[in-house]
Amino acid sequence: MRADGDTLIGMAERTDAGVKGSPEAPEVTEGVAKRPNCPGCGEPWLRPAQLPGRFVCVFCLSRYELVSQCPNCGEHQTISRMSRTEDMKCQHCGHSMLRDI
Repeated sequence: MRADGDTLIGMAERTDAGVKGSPEAPEVTEGVAKRPNCPGCGEPWLRPAQLPGRFVCVFCLSRYELVSQCPNCGEHQTISRMSRTEDMKCQHCGHSMLRDI
């Protein structure tokens, strides 16, 4: 027993009550990155490779290269550093600008 009349058990109960009364932590779903789908398997596992303009699917292990000429319609587009899924589609026909390597 302490000099002020509190016991260690009484102090532990107050501490536990403070922890129990706190709200639970919300689940973190905001940090999930939206990744482009692989043109081969369709899974959202396409990741940038070490070289610029190169991508690899970590699900099916296929490798792709970002090209400036659409493989579907032949329309030429300027390649910039792609960071969004929309940038990897042809602006003319909507086909993927990724080519198997």
